[in-house]
Amino acid sequence: MLLLKSFCRRITKDFRIKELWSLKLIFFVQASTLFVLYPYLTIHMRELGISVEETAIMSAVTPFVAIVMPPIAGLIADRIGNFKILLSLFSSLGGASALLLLLVPIGRATVKYPEQVVMDLGCPGSNGDLLFTMSQMSHPCEHHHEPDIMMRIQSCGYLCRVDLEDDNDLQTMLFSKTYTVKRLDSVRNHTDTFVYHRPNADLAHASDDHEYTKEHRLLRNNEHYKTSIRQLSQSGFFFPTQRLYKFTCSETPGAIDSSNSTTRLSETGEKSFNQTRCEFNEIFSQTPEEQKEEFLTFKSRITLLNTSSMDESERRRRYLGEAMTLTRDSPVKCGNTDERNRVTITVPLVNWTSNADPYKSLILQECSERCIVTAPRKALCSNMNTVIEYNTQLTFWLYLGIRVFMGIISGTAFAMFEGAVIAIVREQKADYGLQRIYGSIGGMISSPLSGLLIDYASQGKEYTDFRPAFYLYSALKIISGGLMLMINLEFKSPSPNVVRHVITVLKNVEIIALLVAVFILGIAWGYLESFLFWLIQDLGGSRSLMGITITVGGIAGIPLLVLSGPIINKIGHANVLFIGFVFNSIRLLGYSLIYNPWLCLIFEAMESVTSSLAFTAAITYAAKLSTTATDTSIQGLLGGLYYGVGKGAGSLIGGYLMTAFGTRPTYQIFAVVCLITGLIYFFFNLFYLKKRPQVEGNDIVKKKPKVQGQLADVIDTTDKNEAKMMEAMEGIENLAFTDEFPMVNLNEPPSAKALETANNAKNLDNIERMPEENKSRARTVNSVDGNRKVGVTNGGFERETNGEVNVVGEKGACGEGQ
Repeated sequence: MLLLKSFCRRITKDFRIKELWSLKLIFFVQASTLFVLYPYLTIHMRELGISVEETAIMSAVTPFVAIVMPPIAGLIADRIGNFKILLSLFSSLGGASALLLLLVPIGRATVKYPEQVVMDLGCPGSNGDLLFTMSQMSHPCEHHHEPDIMMRIQSCGYLCRVDLEDDNDLQTMLFSKTYTVKRLDSVRNHTDTFVYHRPNADLAHASDDHEYTKEHRLLRNNEHYKTSIRQLSQSGFFFPTQRLYKFTCSETPGAIDSSNSTTRLSETGEKSFNQTRCEFNEIFSQTPEEQKEEFLTFKSRITLLNTSSMDESERRRRYLGEAMTLTRDSPVKCGNTDERNRVTITVPLVNWTSNADPYKSLILQECSERCIVTAPRKALCSNMNTVIEYNTQLTFWLYLGIRVFMGIISGTAFAMFEGAVIAIVREQKADYGLQRIYGSIGGMISSPLSGLLIDYASQGKEYTDFRPAFYLYSALKIISGGLMLMINLEFKSPSPNVVRHVITVLKNVEIIALLVAVFILGIAWGYLESFLFWLIQDLGGSRSLMGITITVGGIAGIPLLVLSGPIINKIGHANVLFIGFVFNSIRLLGYSLIYNPWLCLIFEAMESVTSSLAFTAAITYAAKLSTTATDTSIQGLLGGLYYGVGKGAGSLIGGYLMTAFGTRPTYQIFAVVCLITGLIYFFFNLFYLKKRPQVEGNDIVKKKPKVQGQLADVIDTTDKNEAKMMEAMEGIENLAFTDEFPMVNLNEPPSAKALETANNAKNLDNIERMPEENKSRARTVNSVDGNRKVGVTNGGFERETNGEVNVVGEKGACGEGQ
């Protein structure tokens, strides 16, 4: 109960600070933008046909290229001081640039074959076997068929052999609007002529088939069976002749096989005295009653024939029809009228773009009777999907270029935003972790919302529609850019020597160790960010579940963010980072062991430690080790290592390890690396860093102020001008001082620039603690929140009392050090 009261009291007390309301709102919207789109980008790349290796390269190159911008942006921001307009511009531009990814064309598409396969049915002689032929050209079939297959006759016509060397002539013939069939009956010595015209809908279907496949990820058959010219093999083309003849079957008694003079047996071993007789019958020779008895659907038992050299050259597969079910199974024989009829088909070739007159006429004479038959693909084939490659290079480079541009923009905005947050939190003496709570809440709401919208938009489609996520991301980024104009950064003074101060801070081995630890944590986070949703998708998880994972991590992270200040103060920044390494290792190992996608929620709850608590500790640790003049620069470097180089390395290494070893072993490798790195960092901190002299720096988590009279940290600076400024600020009683500095009014509060200069000098290398007897007496200076304007939070350096600031000046720190 006491913990709950403390929990609520910290949130309530922080929320009363009106100056932080705009910051909380921006955190809410800004974090929403991160979780709306970025977790889904990997499976978006997968949807565009980008392979695992290409995804790894892209996820690595993007942050590596973009790493240059955060430190530069940090330097620029520290140099400008009030940079909110620039921050707003970059945030809005990042939202608009994301929409460019929707323009990237598909490189590879995993498409489904049609549910029905198209075959042709024919008879080689007047009393031969029934043969089925399946084309292996556009929709190849890997053999796997059920014993009995339901089939449907769609149309009948003529299959003609066509040898054309010119592909243009072949395509023109397929799109021909008309053709003429002449049939010579040698018995009656009579020629019948039939002219067939194709409807426009048939031609339109053929013309937009390519775009339909790209849009719907589904191959489709040309279902204009009664009117469409179609290619059934390398040189075989089918011309439908509606109402000319039809295929009929009937049972007849007597079942002596003339081919081998044996009696057919039924499945029970008894002699079968019934046989199915199928024929191609002329429709106009039948009575009207016979014309109505058209046979359409039947069950057939077929056997795959051995592939001959002719079958390979024609790119076809043939099946023997053994039995056909009308009332019961019975052997089947087939006959045709090819022996008595001679058929000629004339096809005019017209180039409709230049002239309506035919430039050539094809006369086809090698034609035989055929019928088009459809059957369920799953009953005949084992392959239900295929991969179609388009321009993969164009897709890769376009996507990479846009992602790099987005990375530069977002990296710049991130560095500036973190710098602004640190500056405001330091100015208001607030707790950084309490501000991040609202970012977690934003992610908890936005990520599942994005997943639900994606699932809703993808209903009835054979692919995942990510457009809602992109639109929502862009809208939130633009809104975030507008909100950033509300923050107040006028208290932040420009820093004239940013580079020199950054180099000075980086000479501290403690911050170098921190940056290395953050880099390794970034590698682990980058791998999970890139391939966690990939794993969930492979396990069969939905996009909604992917969004829920972020919600679970956010909910679990709120208590740790609220209590991050006390936790970090209690056990230390370095120990919190070590705990983050351990939980990362457990989390990665857990993912490698699950097979139910919903079990990932258990390990996603650990993100509260690996991300919420550990990264908060890293940011506050960096702020403690830096100065007000270098806040944005150091935060930009930290963010670049975590979100940039670390994430990129994790994506690249993880992608190649997945290709080499598989998904689950890769997760286990990353788990071991995290654990070993965490142990190294823990012992390095325990046996080396803790034995070094410690400086109470610019921490931005709530602490109890030090009591007056406690030893102050004394700074020896080599900059003569800064030392004189500090003498003026500390109020050393020297009459000659006023003569030397006539412009300094000791009755006025110290300037913001002077205090910031003093604060910047605190982390210089030459640090020594002076004995208590050398302290000079303190003098009270009336100040209008002067110290707040530079965000000094070192309890030993200043103490706030009822609007007054007690500045502790020490002779020898600046005066005697010259």
